Amino acid sequence: MKIYWNITHKESAQLLCSKRTLLWLLAYSGLLSTFSLLLVSDTELSLLDNAQVVYLMTGTILAVGSLIAAVLGSDSYAGERERGTLTPLLCAPVGPNALLAGKGLGLLMAWGVMFVMAMPYLWAVGQGGQNLGQAVFCLALLGTPVVLGYGCLAMALSARTGSVVLSLLSTVTVLTISAIPLLLGPSLRMSAIGHVFDAVNPFAGALNSLDSVIIDSEPFGAQAARLLLVATWLGVCLLAARRSTARVKFQ
Repeated sequence: MKIYWNITHKESAQLLCSKRTLLWLLAYSGLLSTFSLLLVSDTELSLLDNAQVVYLMTGTILAVGSLIAAVLGSDSYAGERERGTLTPLLCAPVGPNALLAGKGLGLLMAWGVMFVMAMPYLWAVGQGGQNLGQAVFCLALLGTPVVLGYGCLAMALSARTGSVVLSLLSTVTVLTISAIPLLLGPSLRMSAIGHVFDAVNPFAGALNSLDSVIIDSEPFGAQAARLLLVATWLGVCLLAARRSTARVKFQ
């Protein structure tokens, strides 16, 4: 347990205290500020139903959080190798599973910071409206495995390729394809291809749950299938990361 905590502490300090990460968090805050101002001040956007505004804000938080998780995950192993700190880390009495767990918990803490930072913006655009509390709970419940899944996928690619740029580009490509539901209108998503895409896409599953809970006021019990989808996504990405990182010491 002490080994896990030491690695988690190191990764958290590296993620949350480095200048690079602070710049990303500053950019994250600036983007949420800009989007919040658009929702509040733009004439057309300000006429949207309050529930629709909260839904758009939670979707943005989920998308940007996933992007930053991909950036941090891509740097986890390949970045250590490029900075020359991976070899000393592997020489320490730490198994690959403990190292992965520590980096994963560090990523979870980073998402926790992003989640807390997003709450004032969500409150600013959704205060006094319906289902704000449910939106926060649903974002935490379904958004966390989605964000961590992209981070773990980036870790797997980072460990396997040894390149920050390649792993980041690959993960961002997957994220961009997954985030297509944010760009498609409801009519296009109602097609047969749209239904199939939603059924296997964890990002779409989380968005659909947010839509159901925030806009349609459906109970959380109706989201069991989508919760299973995002949990499966996280499990698959964790397995991929575990297999890839187990081979790092032999590269």
